[in-house]
Amino acid sequence: MNDKRPFRTTRRIANLRAGRNDWYRITNSAGTGQPSVLHIYDEIGFFGVTAADLVRDLAAVTGDLEIRMNCPGGDVFESIAIYNMLSQRQGTVSVIVDGLAASAASFIAQAASPGQLTVAKTASMMIHDAFGMGIGNADDMRALADLLDQQSGNIAGIYAGRSGKPVAQWREAMRAETWYVGQEAVDAGLADTVQGGPEPAPVRATWDLSIFARAPVSNASADESAWDAARAWANGAAADDPAAFYNGICAGKKAGDPATQDAHALPHHYHPGDARRRHGVSAALGRIGSTQDLTNEAAARSHLESHQSAMGSGGSPDDSADLSWLDQLDIEAFKEAMK
Repeated sequence: MNDKRPFRTTRRIANLRAGRNDWYRITNSAGTGQPSVLHIYDEIGFFGVTAADLVRDLAAVTGDLEIRMNCPGGDVFESIAIYNMLSQRQGTVSVIVDGLAASAASFIAQAASPGQLTVAKTASMMIHDAFGMGIGNADDMRALADLLDQQSGNIAGIYAGRSGKPVAQWREAMRAETWYVGQEAVDAGLADTVQGGPEPAPVRATWDLSIFARAPVSNASADESAWDAARAWANGAAADDPAAFYNGICAGKKAGDPATQDAHALPHHYHPGDARRRHGVSAALGRIGSTQDLTNEAAARSHLESHQSAMGSGGSPDDSADLSWLDQLDIEAFKEAMK
């Protein structure tokens, strides 16, 4: 992380201006049997959506609620409050991830009613450990670290409660900062279905995702370099947790000890969370038919095809989707932007 940024926020200077009222948008029900719609298309808390604002504005909205998300995350406590408020709401709560549900937004999405969490086939979800900023002495820093561990465990419990997968598995994925696209989110248990029909119009991101360690350049970015499967297998064998590593780089599953290479197949990443590798995905797709003893052939094919669909036909990424930093935020620039 660039140490000139005083706040670990995804917001760029242009989006820190005061007086904005477009943090989210609520559209009342269009008629009997139709849900009201809540768009969360911004950072949670800090300079964006706050729990107090949302609770106040949703108090007058009754009945079913559809939430459309394109959100990079934000303040953990604001987000926990929003998650709890939505979880306790009367009526059906459906969530559709249009572009991104990263960090805190990924667990807010878990407030969807059973079977009602949908992710667009090229949209992303990301989970990671809680992070924070503190000022004080060594005891203060240790207390902050304990608080972050506590909240990371709390968040992992949300993922575990909905997916049925153990908290320890989610903590491992959170520590690695793991990104899921479309079907990958469903396979992991973070979403229920992949959205059918036409994709929503792409939304140009206005955030700086470089605060995240493994953020892709764009949802559709791809690594075009040559692929070496032997290198991927070697990385897995050398990992501290080979089972989790192999799960993060391979689409295919086989019977056997998950900590061994023999229980996996169809590697297409060098490390969990890496950008999509076009030639790795192509090679894995080409091997599905000849790979014996797969226990998840259909899911593996769907996983790889979702990668292929997200990458498109190749070439340079669209400049309009570039999420690299436009500005380096320092205190003086921040003060000026807030005038």
